[in-house]
Amino acid sequence: MRQSFFRRFLQTQFSTKALVLIPIAVGINLIGGTLSSTLKLPLFLDMIGTVLIACLAGPWVAALCGLATNLFLSIVTNPVFLPFSIVSVLCGLVTGYLVKAGFFKNKLGVVITWLACTLTNAISAAFITIFIYGGATGINSSSLFTAALIATTKEIMLSVFSTSILENLIDKGIVFLIAYWLVKKIPRRFSSQYAPLDKDYLLKGRKGS
Repeated sequence: MRQSFFRRFLQTQFSTKALVLIPIAVGINLIGGTLSSTLKLPLFLDMIGTVLIACLAGPWVAALCGLATNLFLSIVTNPVFLPFSIVSVLCGLVTGYLVKAGFFKNKLGVVITWLACTLTNAISAAFITIFIYGGATGINSSSLFTAALIATTKEIMLSVFSTSILENLIDKGIVFLIAYWLVKKIPRRFSSQYAPLDKDYLLKGRKGS
């Protein structure tokens, strides 16, 4: 029974068409993530592909995309990214299920999804940063801000979470803006192939091409 359920789950969530999108989405994530890491920007920009694939193929494919992204980033840029794989998986699931529930039907829904993803990322990343890296990872310049807050407030949890929520509000804001723009540009004949989402609301007012 369990094996049959698991097989059905894989068949419904991970179609061949959906799996083909993962390397493309991971590539988009890697470009943004590698650039931010190399330039030591106080951003990550490594979830554009994850949000995009969440809109096309659903939450579990997005989660797999997020996991693959962090595995690659840990290899090609910095091993520090490896424990944060769980953060990417959670964000993929949260974003995917909210998109599936129709929260991308309008700009307010996009904002709600952005805020939910931001909060998920900030909380989970803060716990990993504190309990695995002692409060700072050194991935980007935001670690300096965290260190300054810790020195000032003597509150490591508050300092790490404050930094995390601030940088994620900006980072995910850019990510969702770009991803939403890309989704609107996808030709209808292509997006309509991907269940379980109804793409009509994403492509409202556009002719199929």
